[in-house]
Amino acid sequence: MKAYFVICCMIIVSLQATADELMKDFDSLGGNDVLLEKTQALQGKSTTYVVQNRIVNRRGRVELSPEYSNVLGGDPYTATSQWGLNAHLHLNPRWSVGVKYSHMVNSLKAEGENLISDTSILGRAYIPDIDYPISQTMALVNWYPIYGKMNILDAGISHFDVYLVLGNGQIELKSGRTSTWTGGAGVGLWISQHLATRLELRYQSYEAQNYQGKQKMDLTVASVQTGYLF
Repeated sequence: MKAYFVICCMIIVSLQATADELMKDFDSLGGNDVLLEKTQALQGKSTTYVVQNRIVNRRGRVELSPEYSNVLGGDPYTATSQWGLNAHLHLNPRWSVGVKYSHMVNSLKAEGENLISDTSILGRAYIPDIDYPISQTMALVNWYPIYGKMNILDAGISHFDVYLVLGNGQIELKSGRTSTWTGGAGVGLWISQHLATRLELRYQSYEAQNYQGKQKMDLTVASVQTGYLF
């Protein structure tokens, strides 16, 4: 009986020693300074962005951009397009200020042509009173909140900006000069250190004058610009 008691005590001591050794092994996993340093090095505390610096530095540079625009809406009898020139001073990658000059080209839509050629209603040709636009000059502010990079047919990497534009100025109509404002958004693609392309969609408003009085004109202007950065 005494021998059996001694054997049981030896087994308990052995199991306790084994348990202590296992706990030491588990503790060593967290207490291994080398392993802990390697883990921290893999995680790190810095943040890496996929898109880093812009390829084209526009800070303090001047951009001249000839423009062609097509006007949607406005007078129901007149189709209007614009040829113009934009000048932008890039204060930094986020902001630029500029000026725009546009010359308008007007032609009659089908509705206007029908009014002139159809004499069945009045017994004579009817010429609609159209206060068509001639030219305009505007001051612009552009804000570039979003940019990214793209691979163009594996020929090279260029970056683009999505921007908002706001402008105000004067428009020359057949009846005289009046104020106008515009607002919209666009995408600027900086193809090289000097060549740039813009695709822009804007809302524009002004008041025209006809025999019925003042009439608010709501326009949608879609434009394409190809510019040069100095």
